[in-house]
Amino acid sequence: MELWDAYQNTVFLMQRPPSRRLSFAIVTAYNPRGKALCEAANHYRDQRLEAELKATGQHPQPLWGCSPDFQHREKSWALVMPKEQAVQLGWRLEQNAIYYVEHDVLYLVPCLMEDQEESRLGLFSERLFEQAPPELG
Repeated sequence: MELWDAYQNTVFLMQRPPSRRLSFAIVTAYNPRGKALCEAANHYRDQRLEAELKATGQHPQPLWGCSPDFQHREKSWALVMPKEQAVQLGWRLEQNAIYYVEHDVLYLVPCLMEDQEESRLGLFSERLFEQAPPELG
């Protein structure tokens, strides 16, 4: 439950925000099952995911999911795909949950955390920072 609560407070860093009319998933390969991996392991998983997405014709857009104080962040990808397909991808990547944005409304959608229900979190645009704070460089 602690992780689920943390997921509900996530904010996002993205250089080029998508249109507010667009529906897309936010998926990461970092820290499977909520267990922290070293930077090299997360980077390797991320590179494999990016290559796989591009090989299937996706045009993934990078972004970072962050704690509200920006002390924790995970590289993620914005992907235009149906929610069900995104959940399957999250499950395959051993993710507890993914985010889904429909017309600027952000949802937290369980993958491995099947005991949780999808949560509506408000407007994606209100959690979006277009540039990294200076301390993140």
